[in-house]
Amino acid sequence: RLLSSLLSVFFFSLQAQLEYLLCIAISCLVLAAKNDEDEVIPSVQTLAVQGRCKCSPAEILRMEKIILDKLQWDLYTATPMDFLNIFHAIVMSSWPHLPPGLPQRNPSLHVALLTKQLQHCMACHQLVQFKGSTLVLVIITLELERQTLGWFPVTTDLLKKAQVGS
Repeated sequence: RLLSSLLSVFFFSLQAQLEYLLCIAISCLVLAAKNDEDEVIPSVQTLAVQGRCKCSPAEILRMEKIILDKLQWDLYTATPMDFLNIFHAIVMSSWPHLPPGLPQRNPSLHVALLTKQLQHCMACHQLVQFKGSTLVLVIITLELERQTLGWFPVTTDLLKKAQVGS
């Protein structure tokens, strides 16, 4: 749906020359894939070759920037590490009494421990099927359960704030 919307905007509002339509289409495909956390995005080089596009990867990237500028989009894809920092900050700010029960009583060291766990999960091919945000929620929940007696209210509060159902 997003891809067709992007294409519609450019075909009608820019009145692009015919030679650039394939470049616009591939750039829109890249943008639509970047918009979905689950989507695996092939390299621009691969898309140019597989799409039999006469434009170079540099031209595709330039067209992507033009599209973003025209739509006034600031495209940023959150990484699992971003989710880890956000969710950890939510837990620490909402439940300030928790740090005494966490390793070394230091939130920075706790984030380092969680980061190491996240890196192990991201390296495991069986876990690649899950969203980064989901992996982070599981890691934090398991760590809270292991380290803190009152983990359940903290976890349910975090899930509610992250807008995740039970």
